Order: sequence, then structure tokens, then C-alpha cells
Amino acid sequence: MVSRRTYQEITALLVSGQIHAAWICGYPYVQYKADLDLVATPSWHGKPLYQSYLITTQGRDVGDWTRLHGDIHAFSDPDSNSGFLVTRALLAENRMLPDQFFSRNFFTYGHRNVIRAVASGLAQSGSVDGYVWEVMKEIEPSLVNRTMIVRKSEWLGFPPIASAKSLASDSRIAALRDALVSMSGDREGRKVLEMLRLDGFLVTPPALFDTIAAKVETVRQFG
Repeated sequence: MVSRRTYQEITALLVSGQIHAAWICGYPYVQYKADLDLVATPSWHGKPLYQSYLITTQGRDVGDWTRLHGDIHAFSDPDSNSGFLVTRALLAENRMLPDQFFSRNFFTYGHRNVIRAVASGLAQSGSVDGYVWEVMKEIEPSLVNRTMIVRKSEWLGFPPIASAKSLASDSRIAALRDALVSMSGDREGRKVLEMLRLDGFLVTPPALFDTIAAKVETVRQFG
């Protein structure tokens, strides 16, 4: 089991073949689609989809996301879809950059850390994975209830398990895919899924992440 602090570090290990598979975000998957294969995608509430949330402190008088202008804003990771790209694309669609819209922004390198930053007042708003926010609301309600949702994105491809294309014929990747897809039918597997608040894992087509790819293109065109 290999763990790293940033998505970039894990993606570099994955693309180079130094690790066989990794649970990554849809954003780096789209960026390195030519080098990566999908192994399986988590299913949450019956679908392999999730949303990005814009959050702020509980009780704040905010009508819509434009009222976050001038905030100190917490992002998760530069390679995070829900914790950076979605908000970056939303601003690009409105001809703005993060540095123009927010008074200051910073990366916490963890969705939980985004929630903690907003809940504590270190940041006035944040961009966070909706799945993480919802799960943390169950297990750490005293923390999450100090925040509130300002905006939910459209539904997007859930962060997948991916492997390097160079390992496409590796029997270990096939075994991993089979193990993930069959987890919901295994007693120990169900315990893990329950802990993660997931239904199971599905084999999904690359097209599931086309909406994320479109956001990458929106940001690229804006500059």
C-alpha cells in the first residue's frame, strides 16, 4: 500500500508504472487518459457519480456563489476535480480567475482539511468533494454542521481506480478489477464498502469523464 500527500505524486507513480493501480481523481485521469486505463469506478447511491460543493460557514447570508467574491477560499488540491477544477471552470465561464474573484486562496491538500478550514474560520469558503462532505456529515456532524452548501455542481464521474496502460495485460490488474466488482457479494467486502459508504464498484467507460474533460478545456481556452 503506497500513500502520498498530493495527487500529483500518486499520478506520477502510476503513469510511470511504479505502482500498479491507484484510487485517483477524475481530473488527473482526464489529463493522463492516453497513459491510463480505468480499472473500476465506485458506485455511490446507485451511480458512479458525485458532485463538487462550494461551502461556507453555517448561517452566513449568501444568496448564491457570486456572493463569495472577496473571500479567503480553500481549495483541496491543484489536481482535484471537485476541490479545484470545478470552481476554476465556473470562474472561467464567467471570465474570471481565482486570484481575481477571491481575495486569497490556498490549498489544504485534503477535502477534510477544506471542511476544517471553513468550519474553523481559517477560510470563508471552500471547494470540496460532495461525497466526502456527506460522509463526514454522518461521522463528524459537529464539524460539518459548522459549514453549509452554497452550490452543488452537476453530477460528474466518481474518482476511479486506474492503472497504467502498460499493464493492460497484467493478470494482477484483472484480478484487482474482479475483486472490486465482486466486493458487494463478499462479507468482508461489504464491511469495507459500508465503512466507505459506497454501494460497490462498477466497470465504466472512459466517456463517463467527458464532462470533466470539458471543464479542462474551458479552463485551457480561458487561459
